[in-house]
Amino acid sequence: MRRVMLSMPNIKVIGIATNGIEAISEIKRKKPHGALLDFSMPGANGFEVFLEAKRWSPLTKFAIITGQSTAPLLKRIFDAGIDGLFIKNERPEDVCSGVVDMLSGIRSISPSVEAQIDTLRQKDELSNREYQVLQELARGLSNRQIAERLGVSPKTVDTHRTNLLRKMGVSSTASLLVSAMRKGMIDI
Repeated sequence: MRRVMLSMPNIKVIGIATNGIEAISEIKRKKPHGALLDFSMPGANGFEVFLEAKRWSPLTKFAIITGQSTAPLLKRIFDAGIDGLFIKNERPEDVCSGVVDMLSGIRSISPSVEAQIDTLRQKDELSNREYQVLQELARGLSNRQIAERLGVSPKTVDTHRTNLLRKMGVSSTASLLVSAMRKGMIDI
């Protein structure tokens, strides 16, 4: 992907990050026109990078490329307002073409992703904050640790955890994590 992006005459690569935390820092510092994120990155996954970096660089267009093609995960990313969404088994040239479209202001979602999202319309979805709490729970953090990372109170985290249990139809954190893993909502 890197090789193809570097060879595109209408794209100038101004930075490459090796993990999610570095990506957030680079985006915050350089405020690029666009950012292509791998979903599975160490430190913070591509979706978490998108949610955080968008706060610091609101004009940046974001695309995520993922090998995980579970419909709930794709729909979650799509509904959060991502500008481009691609599957890793697509041709790199098609992804680059989609990135060029995205940079020109056209939301670029691969046809296979659109088809999966169209078949999945759940009535009781997770909010972005609930999704963030779910990701932190998957990392094994306590309510207090999650509160510190997200800049909210432990009581707020507990409310989100309770809502997650209700929405996922489970009664324990362990069951919540197993269910979320099965639905492709958390990165193993």
